[in-house]
Amino acid sequence: MESNRITRHIDRLILDPNNYRFIDRPDYKFVTDDQVADVRIQQRTLNFILGKNQENIQDLISSFKTNGFLDIDQIQIKAVGDKYLVLEGNRRTATLKYLWEEFKAGNDVGALEESDFKSVKLVEIIDENPIQHLITMGLHHISGKKRWSAVNEAQLVNDLIEKYDKSENEVCESLGISKFKLRRSLRTLSLIRQYKTSDYGDQFQTNKYTIFETIVGNPIMKSWLSWDDSQYEAQNKANLEKLFEWISETEEVEEDQDGIERSIIKEPIITQYRQIKEVAEFINDPSAVKRMEESRSITEGYTYSEAIGENRLKNALQNIKSEVQVAFNFSEYMADKDYEEIENLKLKLDRLIPNSLANVLISSQSANLYFPVVRNHFTSAMIHQYRKLNKLQINNLTKVNIFVGGNNIGKTSILETFYLASQLNNLNAFLELEKFRGKFNDDINPLWIDKNFNKPIEIESTFNGVSNVIYLNSEETGDDIDKAGYVTTISAEANLENTSYASELHLFSNKDAQFKFSKMMMLCPATFTSPYRYNSSLLKKAHAFAVEEKYFDEIIEFIREYLDPSIEKIELVNINKESRFMVTSSLLENAVDITKYGEGLQRIFEITLLMVYSRNGIICIDEIDSAIHKSLLIKFTGFVQRLADKYNVQVFLTTHSKECIDAFVENDYPDDELTAFALELDNNGKLECNFLSGNKLKQLVETINIDIR
Repeated sequence: MESNRITRHIDRLILDPNNYRFIDRPDYKFVTDDQVADVRIQQRTLNFILGKNQENIQDLISSFKTNGFLDIDQIQIKAVGDKYLVLEGNRRTATLKYLWEEFKAGNDVGALEESDFKSVKLVEIIDENPIQHLITMGLHHISGKKRWSAVNEAQLVNDLIEKYDKSENEVCESLGISKFKLRRSLRTLSLIRQYKTSDYGDQFQTNKYTIFETIVGNPIMKSWLSWDDSQYEAQNKANLEKLFEWISETEEVEEDQDGIERSIIKEPIITQYRQIKEVAEFINDPSAVKRMEESRSITEGYTYSEAIGENRLKNALQNIKSEVQVAFNFSEYMADKDYEEIENLKLKLDRLIPNSLANVLISSQSANLYFPVVRNHFTSAMIHQYRKLNKLQINNLTKVNIFVGGNNIGKTSILETFYLASQLNNLNAFLELEKFRGKFNDDINPLWIDKNFNKPIEIESTFNGVSNVIYLNSEETGDDIDKAGYVTTISAEANLENTSYASELHLFSNKDAQFKFSKMMMLCPATFTSPYRYNSSLLKKAHAFAVEEKYFDEIIEFIREYLDPSIEKIELVNINKESRFMVTSSLLENAVDITKYGEGLQRIFEITLLMVYSRNGIICIDEIDSAIHKSLLIKFTGFVQRLADKYNVQVFLTTHSKECIDAFVENDYPDDELTAFALELDNNGKLECNFLSGNKLKQLVETINIDIR
């Protein structure tokens, strides 16, 4: 590459607007050769280099004023018309241009003289070789002392390979860098490019480079992203999108108390490259990742991870084993105070051993009725938070409410919210749901409750014309209690008519849970039935109530008329200290257990028995049609509606069956106290609850055979 030494006036030098030091700026735009000398572009380039209040060149200003302009580092240029484009030495040139303006304004420029500006010593490159030019810059700013930011370095390396078809070996040899550094730069730059094309791309800043660099340098993160080193690209786009969200500000729209939507900016979860290593330790633990996302805290995810917890416990136990052996080896030196210390340690170790009696027992304390008379049950509800239900408004509730929708959309969760709402601060209701959710036959494991109570519960509703709110949460108590084996505290608070009712449940791993309340209240009686949940104690209570109130016979009459005319009676009999429902039939010599009959008969018996037991309250029936033949649905749904009217019971039910929905409008019971709700996701993935009145539903079924599922 041929060159000449020349001198030129500072005004004839133009700065390179495509200099690699600019490419990481969000406002950088590539400039074509014919626009390079444009006055506005030159001013913008000068401003880029100078920085605010000349902060980027203060070192050169001080040096030039003290020592003058020393021709130590060459300023390399090439001719562009009657001007000269600076190829190397843009920062020194920009400093001279700034000081030239200061000189003309009569300001102090120290040791610099006018000749330093009018005759700047330069090296003119003849027949410039772009590759050689890049290598020269690389030697100065990648391998040399005047380092660029990492993203600029990576871009130059990438250009040598992509634009000028240089091999990895050639680039490494030319710039004096290792292949490891080269490939890490290429991986990082590629990931940054993918980020820039994402929804968060406008947030990229140079200081994020080390985060991307750490990601592509971490084997666990690369595996999680399904990183392809042949293409330098993440193949798992879903995980990639998650990652980009974690390192970016996100905007969410939330409603305030007045229902006005407000935009909320949430800070990134990951803000430092060191945090990547922490995230990598639990990245393959979905529950820990979910915890991190919900809390927007890496620490929360880290401490929640089973894998990390198991590993730390393993290390701790190994250390205990090792240190105990050391203590044995030197036991001859032990004094009285050492024995006391060992005794204290022994007590702590004893607490690590689970007590087989550590269970959560449902309290025998019954809740008090808030309303002695119920004239109007639930008319509306706002589910602010329950499991995956979030800000779901349900209006137009009537006597019988049918909820339909796809699998796992939240139908059962909606039933559970009404069950909980009816029970105010009665934590027994929460425990009942957790017991059946966790499929516990007897008492509930407190650690299971703690692990699965991930979000607070908040439900607002109107019942009997009165607005009320319940709020349940899991948090550490501030009470002065013995914290040995302490797990967490479940708290419940209900507010209605300017009165608050609160209760708490302290959970322990080594002893039974402790209830704390002054008064447990409920809006009304409530029951919950599902084909997947069998509550024998509840059925026994319901049976005793129905017999005592003389309501049991009409249940048997319905079963006899529409299911099995041979059935004479169903009794609760104590057999070997266990109560069982026994069926007497005219076709059998001896009574047999009700489980010998079909699931349909058992299901109808359970539902109708609980309907009566829920007098002046509500019943939640999950999958009401389960095991019941469609030929019986019209009669059965009519019977359910008749019982609801007779015993003043509000019914919440789910079904997957069109035949069941049709049966409710085709039976001979009036439809004005019937409402159907269709659950579906809108285009943004938000759950909507659309309703049809019973009369409208009947009209649509009869005219167009509508299917609202």
